[in-house]
Amino acid sequence: MATDRVSLTLPTELVAELDGVVDEWGYSSRSSASREALRGFLADHHWDTSPDRPQRGSITIVYDHHVRGLSDDLLDVQHAHEEVIVATQHVHFDPDLCLETLVVNGAAGVIRELLEGINGIDGVEQVRFTAV
Repeated sequence: MATDRVSLTLPTELVAELDGVVDEWGYSSRSSASREALRGFLADHHWDTSPDRPQRGSITIVYDHHVRGLSDDLLDVQHAHEEVIVATQHVHFDPDLCLETLVVNGAAGVIRELLEGINGIDGVEQVRFTAV
């Protein structure tokens, strides 16, 4: 893989924090840690810029399962977007909260519609998409 050298100007505190992560996580260099961080940044940026662009990642949902009709609403939204859902996982955090993870792969616009549908359900406390 071809590489280009890039120079960055960073505050001293940020460099110190980066060095700590490099040591703690066993990166071979600041560059390798920065490349990984930049890939994540670009994945987050690109997934939302073109609705037809292929995208993959995971959607994490935290919700109160005591809210009447929430499970049915969540299933309805998922069924309406099944073309992008590869797998699901459901776990119980405690007697009130559930966490559901959806692995998704497909058009960014369809994934966006799925996220918006989940966000609109009463009782959903948090929805987060992680692009990969």
